[in-house]
Amino acid sequence: MLGIAALPGEAAPRLVETAEPGQPAAGQVLCQTIELGVCGTDREILHSLDPQTPAGEPHLILGHECLARIVEVGAAKGDTPSATVGELVVPVVRRAKPNQQRRVDMLAFGQFTERGIYHEHGFSTPYWLDEPRYLVKVPADLAPVAILTEPIAVAEKGINEAVLLQQARLGPGEWQKWPPRVLVTGLGPIGMAALLACRVRGWPTAVYGRDAANSPRAELVRAFSGTYLQADREKFAPVNVERDGYDLLLECTGADEVLLLATRGLASCGVAVWLGSTRTPRPAVHDVTRLMRESLIRNHLHIGCVNAALRDFQRALVDLAECQRRWPGLAARLITDRVAQRESLPHYVDRVKHGIKTVIDYS
Repeated sequence: MLGIAALPGEAAPRLVETAEPGQPAAGQVLCQTIELGVCGTDREILHSLDPQTPAGEPHLILGHECLARIVEVGAAKGDTPSATVGELVVPVVRRAKPNQQRRVDMLAFGQFTERGIYHEHGFSTPYWLDEPRYLVKVPADLAPVAILTEPIAVAEKGINEAVLLQQARLGPGEWQKWPPRVLVTGLGPIGMAALLACRVRGWPTAVYGRDAANSPRAELVRAFSGTYLQADREKFAPVNVERDGYDLLLECTGADEVLLLATRGLASCGVAVWLGSTRTPRPAVHDVTRLMRESLIRNHLHIGCVNAALRDFQRALVDLAECQRRWPGLAARLITDRVAQRESLPHYVDRVKHGIKTVIDYS
């Protein structure tokens, strides 16, 4: 059985032999991978040359965006949630270590593991064991797009945190009677996931990117009834930022210069959610005086946001169902490349130009 692995000191992944998982113990299920998403986080792990391997292991098995099928169920154990052979599932990524009280996506490093990312093997093998409490059931009709659940869940967490904080300070009806004006920066998987999550809510959404105005990704933004802002033309310098600015910024590029530019368009009481970053920050010199001044006088919130809670995975499936209802076939266009496992390694090294999501097909 082969898995896609990151090894210390190596920037390219390897296919490595892994042991068969065996039969599930009490409280476990055996899952078969159907599809696996290749993510920017995978590339960052490889580029860092320092994967956080499980204790005593020479490598980290990658893969945290997964659609799987339950193929065997172990004996019941205590109050273990029910699971049925044949069910489609998406696994949550982060798991709390014992005796942690906070919501899992709010835990500090050392208090959790993340499958395929941090001290626990991922899902790039054909079969793996898990517990039903970590698996989100997927309706059969969403199977063609369910691999997008995890990246949409990441965007959903950012949106949910922004709404919660905004309503706490401005009132429970904020962003309900009048929808926020949203700016998404980036045309990658998280940026497109954020666009989808905002548009199914009916929020007016603009997406900032470097592609030409007539590019496939720019056209996809417009297919979602979003507005595309081309980087060479957009400088975020509205004469009246309250009238023409944005209430919510979802920053998905991880580029500091993009964040500093985009926040110029944030209106009073606006919220900026940081959904992207680099694993190994590069030294840079920026004058952040304007960011500090405008954030202060306009009561901006800046939120660092990572991973997702179970609620966000569940909401991501709601988003996909609503997207399929309103724009049939549109979510599937976010999947721009499909490859077999043995052909997948180059996709972990370099992004496909103008691609969005590469999916590995295990069928």
